[in-house]
Amino acid sequence: MVLILLVLPGVSVAKDLTKSLPPHYRSWLTQDVLYIITNQEREAFVQLSSDEARDRFIEHFWELRNPTPGSPDNPYRTEHYRRIEYANTYFGHVSHTEGWRTDMGRIYITLGEPAQRQKLLGLQKVTPMEVWFYSNANPALPPFFYIVFYQREATDEFRLYSPYSDGPERLITAVVGPSRANALSILSRDAGRDVARVTLSLLPDEPVDFQSGTVSLQSDVMLATIRNLANNPISQSELATRRQLLEEVSHRVVLGEEYLDVLTVPLRDIAGNSNLHYVLRLKKPEDFTVGQSPKTGYYYSVLAAVKVYGADGKLIFSDEKKISRNISAEQYEQIKGKLFGYEGWLPLPPNKYKLDFQLTNLLGNTTFRRALDVVIPDQTGTLQASNLVLFAEAAMTPPEANGTLPFSGAGVKFIPMAGQELQLVQGQRLKFFYQVWMPGAGGSRAGKKLEVDYVYGRLGANDNKTIHDEIPLEQLDAGGSIINGKQIDTVELQPGNYRLVMTLRDPENGSKAYGSLSFGVYTSTSTAPAFDVSDDQIADSMKAGTIDYQRAVCYVARGDKARATEWFEKAHAKNSNDERYRNRLIELYFDQQKYGKVVELYAASGLDDSTDEQTIVRIAESFDRTGDLRKAVGVMESGTTLKPASGPLLLGLAEYYRKTGDLRKAAAAEQKGKQLISAHPES
Repeated sequence: MVLILLVLPGVSVAKDLTKSLPPHYRSWLTQDVLYIITNQEREAFVQLSSDEARDRFIEHFWELRNPTPGSPDNPYRTEHYRRIEYANTYFGHVSHTEGWRTDMGRIYITLGEPAQRQKLLGLQKVTPMEVWFYSNANPALPPFFYIVFYQREATDEFRLYSPYSDGPERLITAVVGPSRANALSILSRDAGRDVARVTLSLLPDEPVDFQSGTVSLQSDVMLATIRNLANNPISQSELATRRQLLEEVSHRVVLGEEYLDVLTVPLRDIAGNSNLHYVLRLKKPEDFTVGQSPKTGYYYSVLAAVKVYGADGKLIFSDEKKISRNISAEQYEQIKGKLFGYEGWLPLPPNKYKLDFQLTNLLGNTTFRRALDVVIPDQTGTLQASNLVLFAEAAMTPPEANGTLPFSGAGVKFIPMAGQELQLVQGQRLKFFYQVWMPGAGGSRAGKKLEVDYVYGRLGANDNKTIHDEIPLEQLDAGGSIINGKQIDTVELQPGNYRLVMTLRDPENGSKAYGSLSFGVYTSTSTAPAFDVSDDQIADSMKAGTIDYQRAVCYVARGDKARATEWFEKAHAKNSNDERYRNRLIELYFDQQKYGKVVELYAASGLDDSTDEQTIVRIAESFDRTGDLRKAVGVMESGTTLKPASGPLLLGLAEYYRKTGDLRKAAAAEQKGKQLISAHPES
């Protein structure tokens, strides 16, 4: 049963009602999920009047966050409780406080195990410190950042360090009232210059000035985001998407790879961009369900989802497509008994990826899941070829569909074969295609050719056959690519399992590329033909900048900021109303100190409710860096108006007032900002 979350007018009501909850549920709300539950979820939970409803809510809460919905194991929940246990085991011993209540416990539960830890203990003039480094996958946070904890007194727990509110001076113990310069000097000498740098900024890419010791608000805004990560707009948007998908399939059975075939091939488009084309195909016709309605006739509804992870296992982006269509009685007869498949493609630049595919039959409430590793090769520098793909049919594509259809190129659309379909009936033609990637495509290609040998036969049967072929280089597109196809007759092939090896050779320089495939030849086969569908809104996604955005975040994961910026710019040019594109562009421009570009983006669309705090700070600082202090103040004033509960923004506004000489306004803004942070540390 799917629960509808109620949004109530105030948090204070929720706090009062929490006291009346039975102890078990009060503990779940105020301890177990304190750092990961949203305000709306908390308010809805305390309004529930029965234990049965609360149990259903809790079950739905965890299922909403389950990376494999419907499966009995929930890795998210398991990891969350492991973090709580770790926090209670290793933190809080100094003050005899439960570990989950400490600053270290909170960060650990929210973000997990840091990639690196550095303990700085026993230094003569520096308070005990710990520096945690995170290589983060949460889109609401920077990709890399530090968290610093310090122990002011021997009887204190380690507390979270704020570059802006604490400053390096707070970390010095042996000097009374040290200056900023003195504190940085001591830290550099005793703890190291890298540690001194971290005390000025928790962001590795943010420039720092050791001479002035100036601290920006970037780090503190990030800390505020971490404290309230569950209510961040990006986090809530992801939850809303998962909630929508989960509500469509409230109960489902998850089946593994033995029920689903997956075929992937990297292909380069005419602009030279690499994409991963894939097909998800059920192994049994009966696993696909067609519904019938008295009004609309026959229909089907499926959900194709894929999560793209980097080689390090961190999520880069998710892609979900719901395909629901009405079909006629004639169409139903045509697809009845066929293997259902979904074809799609992903804008993946060269790199290693981990992909988690899920194909859900929404009418049968069944999900088929398959995970695999893929490599998108760097298609430059040497002669290369994609893997060979068997296909059942090929047809010319209309011009308006150019570049949008899966398994297509050079104006041809292929229907791929996968899994059991690689078992051919004797006499059935073996048809396959592949793409060639040729370096140095410029210059004259007239009369030049690639030589191709196809060798195939049964292993150990000594019945190999060889076919020689050529590929005219005049057929290469502007990016140096060509899709080549081949047909081989199997009439005279004896039944058995075959291996085909292709060798490409450039006679000019002797470079070679290879490809291979396995197939079977039988006197008969029971394999059913395939029936594939694909997303018919891909052209709209391209126009909306979604494809460019996905390619951009892949470049971010790869660490290529220049290419990421290029693709975020393309996404923003196509859809300037999507605040995600602008926020990411401003982030990259700011990191590259292109403050004028940040100012231009602000001038085009200003601020609104969807502009995050980090972006507001970056815009204001960009105006300051370009010499327009008055405009910087205006941006911060607008930001605090849009987000009046943001303590870090008010502290930043106070600093800008101070720069203008308005000490009265500075004191008022600073007092209010500190009150907000003190009263609501999660903000």
